[in-house]
Amino acid sequence: MECNDKALSNVVLRHNERCKDCKTVVYKMLVKIYKDVENGYKIAIGTKPDDFSELSCFPALQEIYALLEQGRGYTNYVKAKTLPKCDYYVASEGFVLEFDESQHFSARRKLALLHYPSDLKLGYERRKWICLCDSINARDNDPYYRDEQRAWYDTLRDFLPMIKGLKPTVRLYSKEIQWCSLNPESIDDVNKFDALIKAKLGVQ
Repeated sequence: MECNDKALSNVVLRHNERCKDCKTVVYKMLVKIYKDVENGYKIAIGTKPDDFSELSCFPALQEIYALLEQGRGYTNYVKAKTLPKCDYYVASEGFVLEFDESQHFSARRKLALLHYPSDLKLGYERRKWICLCDSINARDNDPYYRDEQRAWYDTLRDFLPMIKGLKPTVRLYSKEIQWCSLNPESIDDVNKFDALIKAKLGVQ
């Protein structure tokens, strides 16, 4: 799969993606638009493929889990019994929003993305996320299985429409724009952010 460099041309390179204000602004924007938003929301689902054995997505999750095990031979990378907290949950609309920093774009994440079922609805452009995995190629070896673990938890969050009947999981790339430059009190900025989220959700 070839990547389109133009698709990544809006990435902000100089801004520190660990900026706490960026996440704060994203939350404030969501509240401004949707009102009922929870920061650090816990969705009570399991973390092993067998926890979803009665669901139609079970074969896909089982395959991805096995591929992540086989990739580097790490077979004990899932430690949590329930899915760690999501970044934001827009309760009024029923979707999760994740703020992805560079460590999320690894070879393990690409492996998972390549094996998503065609009927899984996503609130982001899968091809662009695969391209970012190629260009960033993040590696996190603390602990040594961290890339597998992060890729699997991201996969579970993406599968929430199939697991919990939610709307597609929306993802924002931390360097896509300088999020903290947006003003939640500016109608133009709020409208811009609203249009971005709606486009990701496929809402016209």
